[in-house]
Formats: sequence, structure tokens, C-alpha cells
Amino acid sequence: MSTTPTSHPSRTVVITGASGGIGRATARMLGARGYRLALLARGEVGLAAARREVEAAGGQAITVVVDVAD
Repeated sequence: MSTTPTSHPSRTVVITGASGGIGRATARMLGARGYRLALLARGEVGLAAARREVEAAGGQAITVVVDVAD
């Protein structure tokens, strides 16, 4: 994947575990590249923070509080 920021308005990525760790870091990276993201995790507070980080980086995000084990 190129490190040059680009816009991908037609690409949407779903990230589970987006409230922390690798999921959150991936969300920030893709947000900076202009991707639209669906952020999924159990923690509402962490998801809200991840969404703010994605939007501050120039991306778009929606959040879904969910436990994918259920």
C-alpha cells in the first residue's frame, strides 16, 4: 500500500476492534488516506474517540457498538 495520501471516495472499509490497538491504528491510517470507514467494537467511548481521530485525519467514519462474538 502506498504511503501517499489519496482519496478513495468509493472505498468503504469495515474494521472490527476499531476502538484500540491495531484496529484503531488502521482506522487512523486509512482515514488519512481518505477512506470511508465503518468502525466496529464493544466500547462506545473508544469508538467515539477513534471516529474523531479518523475525521481529524480527513476520513469519514460511522461507528457501530457490537460484540462480534455474539
